[in-house]
Amino acid sequence: MSVKFEPDNNRFHMATAAGEAFVTFRWEGDVMVLPHAEVPTTLRGTGAGARLANGVFAEIEAMGIKARPICPFLVRVARSDPRWRALFGI
Repeated sequence: MSVKFEPDNNRFHMATAAGEAFVTFRWEGDVMVLPHAEVPTTLRGTGAGARLANGVFAEIEAMGIKARPICPFLVRVARSDPRWRALFGI
């Protein structure tokens, strides 16, 4: 399962067998703000959300842009890894 950047839809998307998982974003100046993540209900608690978050964070890192997760789940995933803590300054 790979994460795809969809700038026209203001989201990152990951197809799964249970449906689509996604993270929405908006721009505040030159900072990408990540307010919401969602995975299909049947995948909650399976690690799919963490895979989505890590894929999104890797895409952001590769793009070399400033970003700020504000979704509580995304913040929790970011804080669990030194790489993402450094990327987001948290």
